[in-house]
Amino acid sequence: MSRDRLGVVWAGLALIGLGITFLFAQWIGWDRIWPIFPLFGGLAFWGGYVASGFREPGLAFVGTGAILVGLFFFGFSLGYWEWAQMSDLWPAFLLIGGVSFVVLFVAERARDLGTLGVGCAAIIAGLAAFGVTLGFLGSEIWRLWPLLLIFLGLVGLANVLWRFIRRE
Repeated sequence: MSRDRLGVVWAGLALIGLGITFLFAQWIGWDRIWPIFPLFGGLAFWGGYVASGFREPGLAFVGTGAILVGLFFFGFSLGYWEWAQMSDLWPAFLLIGGVSFVVLFVAERARDLGTLGVGCAAIIAGLAAFGVTLGFLGSEIWRLWPLLLIFLGLVGLANVLWRFIRRE
């Protein structure tokens, strides 16, 4: 399919999606449906990643983050959580970032362990933070946060060593 036709297809799908969103908003209300925009934006980035022949991993990174942010905010807009609970739920953003970095690592296919290390560190930090904010872990766990720095340093050194060994 030519690039011009592909652009028309994407524009058509976007218009259909917006039309459906505006129809639902009339019945459901904007206060409940607004997280659809980051969700659709993330899907559009993923569509761009697929359309690029899986050669633009940054699109998968941004798309994943936007989709997960949209889904997280749907939890508030649909009444599963109250905005006052954000003081307990903020670690979700660390998890979203971590998952996005892991997706970037997979999409890059270059196996940059630094990207994977950042993703894993963010996921670990998010889970630990959830443990503290939800009362599963004592706040003393935060004294161990330098372990994440050590972990990231070790992953970076392992990445350099791996690349050095592969070249020889």
